[in-house]
Amino acid sequence: MTELVFYVVSDVHGYIFPTDYQQAHQSLPMGLLQAKQTIDLDRLQHDHTLLIDNGDFLQGSPFCSFLSSHLNSSQPLTDIYNDMGFDVGIIGNHEFNFGMRYLKDTLQQLNYPVLCENILINDQPFTGEGVTYIKKAGVQIGVIGLTTQFIPNWEQPQHIKNLTFESAKQGLQRVLPKVRQQADIVVVCYHGGFEKDIHTGASTELLTGENEGYDLLTEFEGIDVLITGHQHQTIAEVINGIPVIQPGTKGQHVGKITLDITESSVSNMDKVGAHHATNKHVVRHAKSELLPVTGKHPLILTDVQKSLESDVENWLDTKIATLNQPMCIDDHFEARKQPHPFINLLNYILLEASGADISSTALFDTATGFDRTVTMRDVINNYPFPNTFNVLAMTGHEIKASIEKSAAYFDFENGEVIVSPTSIKPKPQHFNYDMYGGIYYEIHVNAPVGDRVKNILFKGEPMDMSATYTIVLNNYRAVGGGGYTMFSSDKIVKDIQVEGAQLIIDYLAQHPDVNVPNVTDFKVLK
Repeated sequence: MTELVFYVVSDVHGYIFPTDYQQAHQSLPMGLLQAKQTIDLDRLQHDHTLLIDNGDFLQGSPFCSFLSSHLNSSQPLTDIYNDMGFDVGIIGNHEFNFGMRYLKDTLQQLNYPVLCENILINDQPFTGEGVTYIKKAGVQIGVIGLTTQFIPNWEQPQHIKNLTFESAKQGLQRVLPKVRQQADIVVVCYHGGFEKDIHTGASTELLTGENEGYDLLTEFEGIDVLITGHQHQTIAEVINGIPVIQPGTKGQHVGKITLDITESSVSNMDKVGAHHATNKHVVRHAKSELLPVTGKHPLILTDVQKSLESDVENWLDTKIATLNQPMCIDDHFEARKQPHPFINLLNYILLEASGADISSTALFDTATGFDRTVTMRDVINNYPFPNTFNVLAMTGHEIKASIEKSAAYFDFENGEVIVSPTSIKPKPQHFNYDMYGGIYYEIHVNAPVGDRVKNILFKGEPMDMSATYTIVLNNYRAVGGGGYTMFSSDKIVKDIQVEGAQLIIDYLAQHPDVNVPNVTDFKVLK
């Protein structure tokens, strides 16, 4: 009997140190370096182990913003990843956020293969590899890397130019027979999640193709391990004998899959027509579990890491502006249910920068608003994504449809307005609720979804549903991201190539005495 153990992290998003950067010099049970401690201690029990990163490692934290905007290099990040001892990595959707040159430089710096079978350039995996083979204890392990196909619905077109995005199912269908023939154990690493309940098969979201995990699990025979991510869920199951893992986000958990393998001379034909000619090993038992990253053991940083952490913290503490009054957010739900000074500031900055009639912005989960003194840390925490912005020409009818989509964020229960369960499970999607500036509108939550928005006023007059207005949106939303199908690239009339955090920094630096008129006016009614 041979034991193989797979350790998996996913969606680390650049949270390397034990901090979420909300405050300086934290020591929280999270981050890749803490996760490494957990892995190193656990793997002392095992002889044959593999370490896998399942994608979304390049963007998402203030540390990543520091590297891309201040150093213009991911080298400090890749140095840490190289020291981890990864056997293989997978491309995530956020790897494209800083552009292809930045991504290619990053891939060249890594000392392990990064796979992506279903994103192609000239009919070949754009990373150079979609499959890799690793031999442990005489067992040939074939690893297939797949990525959510939905990236063109979010990413800036220039970042993914000349790439072809196949579905994960299509990519797997193409390579699984060959891998099955050449490998004893087949591991599918998918930077995507589950579109259906893994036990019942009931749909848990609109079947757009963003997540195909359930279909990968149930429609293909010959998979021994399924690793997933993207949704930031914590999943550890064995389904029909196949261990399935999704280890959350930010290095708060490590996925662990244990396979007990014996030799066998049995060969057979599977659903995809692959004859297991060289497969002389069989999984006799599989276990899937999540190891919490507790941070119980002191984290000892190298001198280089200490210096890097200090540089990031000092950069984040750079003062940007002093406000006349604080715009702190104490309750995210209340700040989404009624106009808040911070949201009003964001909408006003967008209107000023774009010259559009209407603006739209979301409140991100990391947002705490601004106190009177605003630092780089405050700006990055409040706007952590590298979105740029587009102005679209839209009819009044289309704008109303977009507000109706946003209004579906709410639900009505026991006489109270609540967040709709569909905005929380299977993945929290508070970022898909937008608040609009430049107009007045009402959301009547007790009305049916799709018919909740009433009394839309533009410059004090009822909005003309047949007239054309301009609206400024971030690039994710402008191409329909989040299910806003009324927005699309063909309606873009102006491109603003300034990232959200920089737009805020520039405005505050140019207007030290911030006196923002009220441009965000709406009511959420029972």
